[in-house]
Amino acid sequence: MSVIHAPTKREIGLRELLPLILLGIALLVIFVRLWYLQVVRGDDLSERGRALRTSEVSRLAPRGLIYDRNGTLVAGIQPEIVLTALPGVVKRNPWVLAKVAEMIGVPVEKLEEKVKQSEWRPHLPAAIHVGVPIEVAARIVESSEALPGIGVESQPMRTFPDTTSLCHLLGYVWTPNDRDVERLAALDIKPADYVGKDGLERVYERELMGAPGTEKLEFDARRRPLRVIERDSAIPGDRLILSLDLKLQQRAQALLNGKRGAAVALDPQTGEILCLVSSPGFDSALFQRGISTDNWNMLQSDDGHPLINRATGSRYSPGSTFKIVVATAAMEKGIFSLSRPAVCRGFYAVGNRRSKCLGVHGAITFHSAFARSCNTYFSDLAVRVGPEDLAKTALRMGLGRKTGIDLPAESPGLVPTQEWLDSRNPPLKWYPGDTVNFGIGQGAMAATPLQMAYVAGLVANEGVGYRPHLVRAKAPGKGGNSPTPVKPELLSRIEAPPGFWRELKSAMVEVIASGTARGAATIPGLVWGGKTGSAEHRKREQTHSWFVGAAPMDNPKIAICVLVEAAGHGSTVAAPIARDIVSSYLKPAQDQPALPPGIAARNESGEPRRSG
Repeated sequence: MSVIHAPTKREIGLRELLPLILLGIALLVIFVRLWYLQVVRGDDLSERGRALRTSEVSRLAPRGLIYDRNGTLVAGIQPEIVLTALPGVVKRNPWVLAKVAEMIGVPVEKLEEKVKQSEWRPHLPAAIHVGVPIEVAARIVESSEALPGIGVESQPMRTFPDTTSLCHLLGYVWTPNDRDVERLAALDIKPADYVGKDGLERVYERELMGAPGTEKLEFDARRRPLRVIERDSAIPGDRLILSLDLKLQQRAQALLNGKRGAAVALDPQTGEILCLVSSPGFDSALFQRGISTDNWNMLQSDDGHPLINRATGSRYSPGSTFKIVVATAAMEKGIFSLSRPAVCRGFYAVGNRRSKCLGVHGAITFHSAFARSCNTYFSDLAVRVGPEDLAKTALRMGLGRKTGIDLPAESPGLVPTQEWLDSRNPPLKWYPGDTVNFGIGQGAMAATPLQMAYVAGLVANEGVGYRPHLVRAKAPGKGGNSPTPVKPELLSRIEAPPGFWRELKSAMVEVIASGTARGAATIPGLVWGGKTGSAEHRKREQTHSWFVGAAPMDNPKIAICVLVEAAGHGSTVAAPIARDIVSSYLKPAQDQPALPPGIAARNESGEPRRSG
């Protein structure tokens, strides 16, 4: 008998169902996720996807153009192909600079130096070479994937037609460093890709920088640009019209001919600087694309110290040019006299010491003493005025303080006040011989050539002095708006009887007509006045040569100061240079170029040492 077993039904347990359950849950999660992404966030993700294919690129604004008073361009703009690098990326790929340097034909050390200067902002492109040939630029763009961190841009770069005559005034432009960022942040200015590093470019950064533009670009999957979607154009910086006469500036530089010194000329009725030269100078082209270490060391080691602006940043004993201040101090104290004589025996006695004069003048009064530069007369006058009152007048005439000229660095000079004496360590004591030195512009007294030009202008303008300035007018960089004049700013006012100014100006005329500058400063057909000076500064060296003056004396249009270091008497060196500068400026009216429209400025109502 056979037994037949019926098949039993196999039960499916949880172990077998678990994978199916998990698979179902996974599919459900995927479905929900897809629904969420496509339905709930579809529009938002679509917009983000489009954004990933686009990018905004900042476009540098052209810096404002700068012109001289006659409309001659002195600082312009031209497009240049610029090689850029991301310092952070290049630092991780150091081989890339060697490859790029070979492509553009420059030493790799030059590129490395530029990258190092920009390491403070590692994720922003920094210019490392300007003026890449277009065919090389194309090869770099084509090889962009093989050159990480390297880029090529066309940028509006600053250019200077004359890189020597205005080297101490215009400054230069280059990529900002951390100090520039801190300085501009204090002025609430966000630095552009390039900023002014010195001179007017630095002082007028806000006006010159303009406003950057933007371009929205679309890229393919390999981040290559396809097209421009939107463009917001950059706004150029403001135009600046300077008070400088470029031809006069060039003429003054040529007359100094590399001698150590300075020449400053200004309009006494407005304070406008007509020329301001420091010699020797340098070629500012060395700075335009970032100065190399070798060139910087060369300039720093030059015995002529060309980087110093002697016109505004160096102070010197003014010598006999300071006698203008002594006469004014006597007027303010009420002891000025045309007829009271001093007896000159060739020296002025101070105790058992003698302060020498340039001659033996006998009994001499003001006009003759001023024209012949008698140290005895002015030593006596200074002693009668007293050092405190003499210092007060010097300060009121713009000495011992900065004029406030629109340049980044200026020396205040030095007027030896009691406060200054007390501030020394140890405090200094004032002796009678110091007053004698003070009265002839020697000893501790020191002034800049700019300050002495200002003093000459103050006298020519009969006690009214305007702050020296280089920018005459400003105009928006975009649009055809007329320039807005810079209003002259009153800096000093010395009240005096009209007769005093007449006599002091007459004495300055006598200096040229029959005094120490006779012949050396004569300009046929022009009545003008001045004062020579020969200031001792170091034993066994010639004196510093000074001349200050103003012309024409009845209606002054130019006040001038010329200083030549260790060159001898003011009458033989500085005065002829000043004569030629004044003569060059006061040309016949028909030869004068017309001024740009709309910018005519308007006025607002120890041991005594000898000097020549």
